[in-house]
Amino acid sequence: MEVNRLSDLSYSPDGSEIVFGINSIDLDADQYLTAFVISDPNSDTVRTLLDPSPHISSIQWSPDGGTLAYLSSESGNTNLWLIDADGSNSRQVTELSEDISSFQWAPDGRSIAFVMPNPAYGHPPVDDSDSFDKVHLWLLALNDGLSGGTVTNLTENQPFSVSDWSGTWAYDWSPDSSTIVFAHQERPGLDPWTKAQLAVVDVETRNVTAVNAGNDRWKYFPKYSPDGKWLTFINAPGEFKWSFLWDIKLYSTETGETVALPPTERQLPFPWQWASDSQSLYYIENDRVTYSFYRMPIDGGEPEKVFGAPRDLSIPGLNTYLVSSFVDVAPDNATLAFIGQTYNTPPAVYVTDVSTFSPRKISDVNDRFLDIPIGRTELVRWRSLDNTEVEGLLTYPVDYQAGERYPLVVQIHGGPNGVDFNEYLPLMKFFATAAYPEQGYFVLRVNYRGTLGYGKKFREDLIGNFGILDYQDIMSGVNHVVDKSLADPDRLFVIGQSNGGTMTSWIVTQTDRFRSACPIAGETDYISLEGTNAYFQTSWYLGGSFIDHLQVFLNRSPIFHVRNVRTPTLIQGGLLDTNVPHGQLQEFYRALKRAGVDVHLVGYPGADHDFYPPKLYLRLLRSCLDWTVKHTPAGG
Repeated sequence: MEVNRLSDLSYSPDGSEIVFGINSIDLDADQYLTAFVISDPNSDTVRTLLDPSPHISSIQWSPDGGTLAYLSSESGNTNLWLIDADGSNSRQVTELSEDISSFQWAPDGRSIAFVMPNPAYGHPPVDDSDSFDKVHLWLLALNDGLSGGTVTNLTENQPFSVSDWSGTWAYDWSPDSSTIVFAHQERPGLDPWTKAQLAVVDVETRNVTAVNAGNDRWKYFPKYSPDGKWLTFINAPGEFKWSFLWDIKLYSTETGETVALPPTERQLPFPWQWASDSQSLYYIENDRVTYSFYRMPIDGGEPEKVFGAPRDLSIPGLNTYLVSSFVDVAPDNATLAFIGQTYNTPPAVYVTDVSTFSPRKISDVNDRFLDIPIGRTELVRWRSLDNTEVEGLLTYPVDYQAGERYPLVVQIHGGPNGVDFNEYLPLMKFFATAAYPEQGYFVLRVNYRGTLGYGKKFREDLIGNFGILDYQDIMSGVNHVVDKSLADPDRLFVIGQSNGGTMTSWIVTQTDRFRSACPIAGETDYISLEGTNAYFQTSWYLGGSFIDHLQVFLNRSPIFHVRNVRTPTLIQGGLLDTNVPHGQLQEFYRALKRAGVDVHLVGYPGADHDFYPPKLYLRLLRSCLDWTVKHTPAGG
């Protein structure tokens, strides 16, 4: 709870300074805080720009470097604020009654684009499935003093909703500040998002023109080249897949021609930023237990890896989920900065030459945690039942003695299109991962079938095999650690969140090998889930809707196998969760209770699928640890 997460990393326009966010927790006030600081990478000096606050987020430099814009909810709703780069003259520049979700400066510095629902939308007196509030793209035309300006809805009366998943990665300004390319969809939500298309709006006339890129398949992450001649975006090669599959395309703004760049190694690239000469494009891609950072020439040449070391767990890298900007190439293309970490090194800001990866740490905000003992972690590999190689991260007990067997906790990541990274163990979400080894447990994190970073086939093997291959991958990993005489086969435990909670719930219906289980936000009844959750990912992995595949849903849903359960189970989740509605947890709890299983259910008010208020989050972290310890017999 005390380790700081870092976020929102970017160079100033002249490359002389770096801004980044420091995210912390005030447990007494029950608040998450963010501060923004500016670092001089040459002198390693750091100055505070904005003090820790529960209201601020998402900072960006103005094109001239003299001002920074950020979001703040200090006035009630999330609005745009500006502050001079020297830390003076903080001022609110919009007063809107809806929350702004993201924004982006125009290259000329005279306006700011942002995304927000329409405050004028009249909510119906009933819950009407055909009535919904569209998300729009807006323009703030700044006045000369940068103290406010005029707000205009750029997509008013358009027959679509602007896509807002991933924030500013869904839209981009042209270099001359005359147009904005953006992604849009039929209505808000993740299922309509899977059919997102691109359009360009003229900010003066508000005329919207579709980007005719030669197909109607899913398109996202649009970015203009610095010379304005190209748009780059990612494009699905066929129908959108929740296992994720896309390539990078170039669209000529002069001719309308679309050019496909060579497929990347795992066909999972995220276009990050253009090189300043417009001749190459930087992108990130999942690479086993990290992201690797690449440069792709636009002339059709092969991409070059700039950095990324998935097999060396001691090298700091992009080892966490992509939730904000965590790498930035300087305007001169010679250096880059990134937020790096490893399983035993807390997050820090590093700078390195682009040509030769030699990271130098320039932040010290987490240095006091460097000496905290963290269990040694190593990559382990084994063969699953179908002979596919599977990889995991195995963390040893802090006091490990060779020749002794220890209890093993299997911790399962979400998704299934997620991944277990080489990230700092005390910062792993939803579980006290670092506390288990401190108390004498092994922890095995399995990158099972469906996990990103292991190639197209590895991801797509799970389609139609949900609950089969993933289960086999996990259990064969348990057998591997037991067969190496490391884990005690009589002291096994399983925990997981989201799809990890789903797998935990499934596992206890298939085997009684585990002493206890702790599923968080796990799906249990795939039939009722299809009618109540936010999107149809699980149905997609099962092969389609239960309408056409009823027997598959009956066979694979944990709820229909509760008679097999013998494992003491602690079920937890947020009461506001729409990804996995709390009814999924209640169904499983009641069924297990009626079947005579030792089961406990905890619902967290104010919490959804990903967010928990700090005090409740601390309780969540402690609960699974305590449940595991409670059911751990003494070793032999």
